[in-house]
Amino acid sequence: MSEAAATWVGDDLRAYMVAVAYRMLGSVTEAEDVVQDALIRMASAGEREVRSPKAYAATVTARLALDELRSARARRER
Repeated sequence: MSEAAATWVGDDLRAYMVAVAYRMLGSVTEAEDVVQDALIRMASAGEREVRSPKAYAATVTARLALDELRSARARRER
């Protein structure tokens, strides 16, 4: 993550993202993996393009968690 992104994604926001992902996935490890992916996407979006960092973080995290759930279901079905 770039330094600029690190300044606007604080510890509180990161903890919020982990909480969102954990509620959806039920695993701390998977939640932290999803949050890392979300932080990378947020860094690429840039601070100027995001009006509400908390809402953006929640949306990105939730969508990535849903993708993780879908892929886990597909792996179980195989």
